[in-house]
Amino acid sequence: MSLESITHIAKATQKPEASPSSEKSQAELRQILTEKMDLLRISTLNQLDIYEDKLEKGEFDDQEGEPSGSGEKRKIQMQKELLNADAKLDKMKGMLDSGEELSQGLILTSENLKLQNQVFLQETFKAWYDEARSKVEQVPILVSPIDQDFATLKDDIDSTKFGEYTLNPDTQNLDFENIPESKILIPDLSAFVGQSLSEVAKHLVDTYSNTHYLPGVEYWKWLIENPTKSPAKLKDGNYYFNFGSLIRLSDGGWRVPCTHWSGSGWHRHADRLDDAWDQSYRVVLLEI
Repeated sequence: MSLESITHIAKATQKPEASPSSEKSQAELRQILTEKMDLLRISTLNQLDIYEDKLEKGEFDDQEGEPSGSGEKRKIQMQKELLNADAKLDKMKGMLDSGEELSQGLILTSENLKLQNQVFLQETFKAWYDEARSKVEQVPILVSPIDQDFATLKDDIDSTKFGEYTLNPDTQNLDFENIPESKILIPDLSAFVGQSLSEVAKHLVDTYSNTHYLPGVEYWKWLIENPTKSPAKLKDGNYYFNFGSLIRLSDGGWRVPCTHWSGSGWHRHADRLDDAWDQSYRVVLLEI
């Protein structure tokens, strides 16, 4: 969809109120989704205004001292962000127009997300550490990979924040079981062998964020808990990373969750952002 179409979609509306954590009726869930659309429309309209202002002021031209093409790269990246927001709005509208039953997962409060993942992550930490450390306080953070500065996070190490993890808001309500394998993309990243995971993450956001979702802990969890329903194309023994989430482990560094199939089940892992990309590493992307 063109950038011009965003102008017609992005109309300012009311600000949503905070949602309580109790179970909601379908009417309430539809209202929550409508409010999420309203907020995204406001944000998109503001970003479109910023884009047009930058365009008018020539801020997408190469500035003095910049390498050739730097301005065009900034322009393309901002266009991608606008188009990604447009795709999200289309998806939300489709959910409303379909008349299908909406999931309670639309209520993306930190407490709800913590409850959804708490047992799984405690089991994970117990497998990696001792019983005491498996009970560390878990702190979910909702943030899109588009808004993550992976180069900076690579050096963000704080052992006092063990238990923090990020979640991609766009992938919390997906029905993984019914996603066709044709919609699962495993991009060729062989050119990145030897480079850091943070560089791979930036490439994924820059290249695929307007066409594909980057799943995180929620997909990692679903794979491990559903070995018989997991896509056959992922059961090749390679390591599949889920860049939609980062997890801060006991050493305080951010890691990317990953898993690999071994015989009859999944083995869970997580590698640091400054670790080197290996020839056996892969990424799971889900078509929007």
